[in-house]
Amino acid sequence: MTDRPKPRRLIAIGIAVACLVMACSSPAGSSSVPSPTPLPATPAATAAATNPSRSGSPSEGPSASAAPGPELAQAWATASLIDVTTGQPFRVADLAASGRVVFLETMAIWCSNCRTQQITATEAMAGLDPGRVAWVAIDVESSETAEALAAYREQHGFPFTYAIADADYARALVADFGDVVLSPPSVNIVVIGTAGQVSHLRGQKSIEDIHRLAAEHGA
Repeated sequence: MTDRPKPRRLIAIGIAVACLVMACSSPAGSSSVPSPTPLPATPAATAAATNPSRSGSPSEGPSASAAPGPELAQAWATASLIDVTTGQPFRVADLAASGRVVFLETMAIWCSNCRTQQITATEAMAGLDPGRVAWVAIDVESSETAEALAAYREQHGFPFTYAIADADYARALVADFGDVVLSPPSVNIVVIGTAGQVSHLRGQKSIEDIHRLAAEHGA
């Protein structure tokens, strides 16, 4: 007569069969080790995820990096000028306050030295950020008109802002820079820096000179 399996033996066999079934049904390479619980995000990581510009890379674009400029009080800076192309008023003080280095050139339509300087300045400005540097040409010849100056700008393809100096504006320039500032062939250039420093220069400036001056004045 065959012996019946003992209960303990039956239990062991059942456990072995169950383990075999589980092993066959589990995917290859799976692990029974539980996944670690993710750590809560830090405030810095959350900010970087919601605002990529704060993740450490420098922001692009001049408006993101330019700081507010100085508040100029000089009469020639606070006086209102009229852009001969758009007819809109503007002030040198506002250009400086926007954080840009401002080149202010006194000129006349008939002045060949001025025209040569503006040709060079056009090439120089092409290599500078227009959000950080501005070039303004002020016609100090009393006999020239806004219409003629606008035509001069268009004829030569100059990208700058042009305005006519009236008698009060001319006097304000002379008060700070002397009579020579009203002599267009002398090529007078006033550079206003982002810290409020003002430099009065004479003579034509090369592309390299303009780039150097822009950098020295904060651009």
